[in-house]
Amino acid sequence: EDEEFANWHSKNESYFTQIYTQAETAIKSGDNSWKIIPVYSKDATAAKYMSDYIVAHVETEGTGTESPIYSDKVRVHYRGNFIPSKSHSNGFQFDSSWTGEYNLKTMMPSSFSVSGTILGFTTALMNMHKGDRWIVYVPYNLAYGTSDYTPKDSQGNVTGSTIPAYSMLKFDLTLIDFIHKGESFPTFQ
Repeated sequence: EDEEFANWHSKNESYFTQIYTQAETAIKSGDNSWKIIPVYSKDATAAKYMSDYIVAHVETEGTGTESPIYSDKVRVHYRGNFIPSKSHSNGFQFDSSWTGEYNLKTMMPSSFSVSGTILGFTTALMNMHKGDRWIVYVPYNLAYGTSDYTPKDSQGNVTGSTIPAYSMLKFDLTLIDFIHKGESFPTFQ
């Protein structure tokens, strides 16, 4: 509905500011379940603006000790949502690698290159460990930016929902496994 997208730009910026501030307050009070991470292409001294960061809430801490690098391939479960709105209290779900409830025993992970994702998604993956499940908040400039994005396959067919310009994205993201360039994943069971 038109009402859903009224003042979309400012609503998305306000929502990200709210999440960032919530995380910052929690971290200062000693809550280790929140992370504020600079985009992978900048170190903490080069990241000058709130929009240079993603915010992550750790739902489950994995057992891995290493993180994927930019050239790696990953196996992940993910679900992407927009900000909450009148019609969608959890935010409209625009993409997901699973249907139904979150259940690691029944879900089949997606596989792709770390380098083939949006900046915010890449940043999250490069800071996660095997088994981590995070809720990741990505400001629009580290997502699809100031233009609408409609996913299409190699033949030009639309494969998902259009993501409006200025959309802050929220991902429920679980890192299952990763491999280095030239390696192959074992068969998934």
